[in-house]
Order: sequence, then structure tokens, then C-alpha cells
Amino acid sequence: MKYTVKAGVKTPVFLLTNWIAPSVASTLAALSVVAGAEPNSPSVLREIVVTAARLPDGTIPLNEFPASVTVVTREQIAQSPAFSLTELLRQQLGFSSLDTAGFGSGAPQFSFRGYADKAGTLVLVDGLKINDFGGGFFSASSIPLSAIERVEMIRGGASTTYGEGAAGGVINIITKKADNRPLAGSIGASVGNLGYNQNNFTLSGNKDNFSLLLAGSRGERTGWRDNSAFRGRNFLAKPSVETPIGRFTLGYQFSDEQSEAPANLTPAEFAANPRQSGTTPVSGEQEIHRGWLDYHHLLNDAWTVNGKVFATKDDARSHSRLATVLTSQPSYGLTLQTDYKTQPFGHENTLTLGGEYVRQDFTQIVLSAFGNSTTIHDSTTFSLFAQDAFKLTPKLTFTGGTRFDHRRSFLSVPFPAFTGSKKNELWSPKGSLNYEFAKKSSAWVSLSQAYRLPSASDAVSADPRYASNPSLVPLNARTIEVGMRSGRFELIGASLSAYRSSVKDDIYSDPTGSSKNANVVRQGAELAFDLHPAKWMDCDVSTAYTDAHFTNGLYQGQRQVLVPDWEIKGGVNLRPVHGWTWRVEASHLT
Repeated sequence: MKYTVKAGVKTPVFLLTNWIAPSVASTLAALSVVAGAEPNSPSVLREIVVTAARLPDGTIPLNEFPASVTVVTREQIAQSPAFSLTELLRQQLGFSSLDTAGFGSGAPQFSFRGYADKAGTLVLVDGLKINDFGGGFFSASSIPLSAIERVEMIRGGASTTYGEGAAGGVINIITKKADNRPLAGSIGASVGNLGYNQNNFTLSGNKDNFSLLLAGSRGERTGWRDNSAFRGRNFLAKPSVETPIGRFTLGYQFSDEQSEAPANLTPAEFAANPRQSGTTPVSGEQEIHRGWLDYHHLLNDAWTVNGKVFATKDDARSHSRLATVLTSQPSYGLTLQTDYKTQPFGHENTLTLGGEYVRQDFTQIVLSAFGNSTTIHDSTTFSLFAQDAFKLTPKLTFTGGTRFDHRRSFLSVPFPAFTGSKKNELWSPKGSLNYEFAKKSSAWVSLSQAYRLPSASDAVSADPRYASNPSLVPLNARTIEVGMRSGRFELIGASLSAYRSSVKDDIYSDPTGSSKNANVVRQGAELAFDLHPAKWMDCDVSTAYTDAHFTNGLYQGQRQVLVPDWEIKGGVNLRPVHGWTWRVEASHLT
């Protein structure tokens, strides 16, 4: 059981038009009591849109989206006392994070729709998958909050639209576009306890057919425990140009972070001094480069073409008294997508067709007293996907589609010795109905099948203390979900959803550290309220129940680890004077 209480105050960052002037807006986030999960549930019922396809240009109103969705807007991010993206996500319905160091640094494990020990959520930034190829999680601290336009959290199987890995859902991060004004900039700073401080800046503007966005931040903290310090910096650049043949946007993201992670404590050590680091603390450094070129062109009123070419470089080094681990994860690929809007028989219809090619390489070297070893896990994936959204009536929409993934992998591991290739061919169909039964109110039902392929760390290990398992097969999740939401009344809005997912060949870690397959059932219900009793105050309350248990194998009947049974979260925003927002948050996890 864990309780967390947080209170904070934020002032708006000054926007300086025409040119940059040296102004600093300070953010003081105080009273962080109990390091751990920190909640809030920004409204999911406001007049907002959700990305309807893999690449983020096509959107539909939230009320027409047939799934449980939370959209955190630019304004809500500015008002939140969250220090980092991890903290912002922890505030949302059904998301919890195992963060032993605090401040959401690095790539901590998280739970979302019952997936925790192993990742089951696809994370995208502007349509680019950023899940770590080694473990499946992602470096949240590599993305500055100051650069984010909105975050979409889509729950349930979503591989049909977004790709392999979305068995539990999708976290879709959309970065800001340049402001439609002359060049302008802002500077911000925030400070807190435990040695926390952060500086950030943004610069954006538009002139004629050219626009530019620059954003960056630098932060550090000492941490609550010994050997839990963190220092990181990141940068985002997005120049864009409009031409007669379409819009081209070049994106580049850089992140470099140095972190320390304290080791686990025995009960006696914790009783003596809970802040001590333990006997085997780990220090590490990670450098990430992501580059992409986006293309968008509206051919006519019916056809839209989107494309993305990308390349990433992710190098990491971790060190403890037991071993030094060097990891390299380069990747590159392209995605093409076209949308065709028509009105057959007078009914609105949107057809989406696309394809994707991705090459991912993974090399890990372990230098330890047990011996030195090298692991290789390289893969090439070809994908085709199709989706059609057809309005049967003005209020009833059927959405159906499927995706085909073909992956060929090469593995070379020493423990036990194995060198060879593997092939996987997967289908991910989905069908849903969404009915708008009243103004700003809708209900939905969906059936989906989603896959997650074994990650490099699932299948292989360069550490002689653990055994590899190249025989792992992909996770196959079949999910049924029903839900409804309403924002009809200004005073209160609400959403409710329930789901059951039968997962064949789920991937989990056994006590030896080796990964295995076993069947699992994940089921639960989620409820969220958004209250607006006055112009100067609004409240949000959410709760989620999750049951994730094994149905066969050695752990049959037992619950999966790191998945909370119940999450109750809430917050109150107070605006006593114009330009100021005070927020108090609380959470309860069991």
C-alpha cells in the first residue's frame, strides 16, 4: 500500500514576441511527501482531438474515438506540478511507475493495463517508436515537458493502428509545432527539494513558408537516497517548410543523462537507515540521438499522404561493482500512410492504408568477474496495415482494420550458446462500434488482437548469471472492451470502461532472471470524474481496478508482480488570482 500527497504552485512562463528577451519564470513545486507515485487525472472530456492513425496529422474528436482515452493538453501540462514526463504520466488514470530514485529520471518500469514486469505499451513521439529495443520501456527523461503539445494515452489493444507492442495500449506524445507568429521565445526555471533544479527554453516562429521550433532543458537532483543523483540535458529542433508539393519537417532530438541507482535494502538495512544505497549501487550514462524527416501533403479534399524516414542511435553504459555493461541500439526505417475520405451512399468514410519498414540492432557487452560476453539481437520488420472508419448513421461509427507484421531476427548468445535466425508473422485485427447517444456523450465496444514480440532482453542475455531463452514466442492478447463517457454537463464529466484480455504466451521473468512464456488473464475497470464547481476551481478523481493473474504454468492462479490491485487518484486546481494555479494531489495504491 502506498500513499502520496503533493502540493504545488505554478506561474505562467512569459512569452516574448518578435525576439527573445531575457526573462525567467520560476516554478516552485513544494511539499513532495513520500517518494513514489504521484497522481492526477486531467480531464478526458474537453473539446479535444485524438490521433486517428500512426502518423499524427489525422485527428478525430475525442467523442468519436472507440476506446478509453486520456488527453493531457498543453495547458494542463503547464498547470501540473509534475517535474518530468514520468510524473505527468503517473498522474493519469491507470498508470503507475516503479521509480526507486525519484523525479522520474531514466526509464523506470511502469504498469499500464496490467503490464508491468515486461513492457506491453507502445510509446511514440511524433509517430516514432521510442521503446527501448532491449527492455521495451522508454527513457521518459529524454523528452522535455516544455516541448510537448499533448499526450494521448490510449488504453487497450491498438496494434492495428499503431504497431506491434501495443497490447496494453499506446502513449502517443505529440511535440509542439512552431507558433504562427514572428520569432518568439521563453525561458523557465524550477527548483525543489532534494537538490532539484531545472532550466528550460523554447524558441519558435513562422515567416512566410518556413517555421522553426527549438526547445531544450537541463536538470539535476541529488535524490532522496544515497547514490541516487541524476543530471540530464535534452534538446529538440523542428524546422519545417511548406512547398508546392507538400510540407517537409525535419526533426532532431538529443538526450544525454548520467544517473545513479541505489540498490535494494534488506529489512534490517531499511530499519537502520532507509536512505542508504545498499551494497550494489549502479551508475550509468545514456546518450540518445533521434532524427526524422516528415512529409505531409493534401492532394485534394479526399487524399492525404504522410511519410516518415527516421534513424536513431542509443548508446548506454552502466557500472556496478559486479559488472560493466555496454549497450548499443541503432535503428532506422520508414513509414508511409495515406488517408482517403469519401461519402459512399451519403455516409462519411475514411480509409487508411500504410506500410512500414524498421531495422533494429542490439549489441550488449558485459565485462564482469564472472567472465566477458557479447550478445547480438538484430531484427528487420516489414508491416502493412489498413483501417476503415464508416459512419453507419450520423451517430454510429464502425471502425475495422488489420495489420500484418513480418519480422526476421538474428540472435547470437553465449548462455546457453545459440546462434541462428528466427521468423515471426503476425496479424493484428480490430473492430469497434462507437455510438454518440447524446451531446458530448458516447459509448463503445471493441474487439482486438494485439501482439508484442520478444525484446532483446527477453530473449538473450550477455550476463553469465542469467540464461537466455531464444525459444520465446510472441505475446498474443485478445481483448474485449466496453465503455462510455459524457461531458454533456459543464459541472461534471465522467468516463467508465471495463475490459478482459486473454493473453496467450505472455512474457515474464522467473526468479533466475530468465524470461518464460505463460498464459495470463488481465481484466479490470476504470472510472474517472472531472468536476468544475466554479471558474476558480476544478477537481478530478479516478480509480482503476486491475486483476492480472497466470492461468497455467508454474505460477498458475498467482497474480503478476508490480501491478497494483487498486489505484485511487485525485487532485484539486485552485486559481485564486489570474495567472496563478495551485494544485493539491493525492493517491492511494494497493
